[in-house]
Amino acid sequence: MNRLLSQVGRHKWVVVAFICVCVVVLGFGIYFAVSTWTGNPDTDGNEDSIQLDGETQPGGLQEKPKPGVILEATQITIPEPGGAPGWSFGAERIEYDLDGNHARLVEVDGIRFIRGMPEVEIHAGVVNLEFESGKVDFDNYVTVKSKQGPGFSAGGVTWDPDTRKFRAHGNVRYENGSSKISGDELEIDVKLEVAQITGNVRFRSQVIYGPQGGFAR
Repeated sequence: MNRLLSQVGRHKWVVVAFICVCVVVLGFGIYFAVSTWTGNPDTDGNEDSIQLDGETQPGGLQEKPKPGVILEATQITIPEPGGAPGWSFGAERIEYDLDGNHARLVEVDGIRFIRGMPEVEIHAGVVNLEFESGKVDFDNYVTVKSKQGPGFSAGGVTWDPDTRKFRAHGNVRYENGSSKISGDELEIDVKLEVAQITGNVRFRSQVIYGPQGGFAR
């Protein structure tokens, strides 16, 4: 009788052990299947995402607007038709529209190159670039300053690549040395040396006297 009970007990433990092994194997199988379907859990589902420094446009930039234009997270460099440096812009935010082939920049600091050298600095609240035509519109208060000294400010400014001139409008103020001119509209060359101001023009210049009381030369 004791031998029969002992055999029954052993069979019982064998069945329990077999069930435990089956549960463990089934658990590993389910874990492997779930991991394969959802991907590596350590990637948190971001395996295919790419993060850039600064603000980027929705959907990501897939291609350059045209050859020579360099686009980065918050930087744009635009060459002249011959390949020489033309414009370089840095902004807090850049929104690209590849269908329209233009970009909108917010809080912008830019540099205009002349014969390959950075000569003119410009700041604007908003800048709209047209990559195909090369036209640039500056808005929301614009300041333009040449490294040689002359500069101006205005409510809005347009760079015309055909005439290679700036056209400014809205509370225009131009300074060159001791001379200051204000008006409604301004047209000026890229070096900020030859200016034409129209509309409610006012001119002010500081008079400097020589040692004998005459005008200084």
